Amino acid sequence: MILYILDLAGVVVFAISGALAAGRKQLDLLGVVVTAVVTAIGGGTFRDLLLDRHPVFWIESPIYLEVILAAALLTVLYAQFLRPPHKACS
Repeated sequence: MILYILDLAGVVVFAISGALAAGRKQLDLLGVVVTAVVTAIGGGTFRDLLLDRHPVFWIESPIYLEVILAAALLTVLYAQFLRPPHKACS
């Protein structure tokens, strides 16, 4: 159970990172969400495809997409009302 929680926490961190990167490029909300999704689960998807594991982990458990969407939207709201620290955006 603890590994699952750590896995979701890692997905959240990478989704926030992707959302901040998309914000620096001044993408719209759809661009932010797509960038957050690709950043958060792209590597794991590539791993599953190389290892021929089906279904891909985020299709088997859609909670990953829900967590990414929530993290991306909360990051957009945070960045809109409170400026993120300068080092978080570089």
